[in-house]
Amino acid sequence: MTYKLTGWYEGEHGAVLVNEQGFCLSAIVARMQMMDSDFGHTDMELELELPTGVVKDINPLVHRMVQP
Repeated sequence: MTYKLTGWYEGEHGAVLVNEQGFCLSAIVARMQMMDSDFGHTDMELELELPTGVVKDINPLVHRMVQP
């Protein structure tokens, strides 16, 4: 089962597009944070496509996941 995270977040030099896939949201978020420590801490518009095809707005969830 593959999850797809798409959208954008505000990076140091403007909007950064997101188009990532993985087997769980936490792994995708961890990978994004390793690539850019700003991920989850700036303005963002993110959607998660579930394996069933359902698409969900997950901005609040990602924000909670990256809080210390």
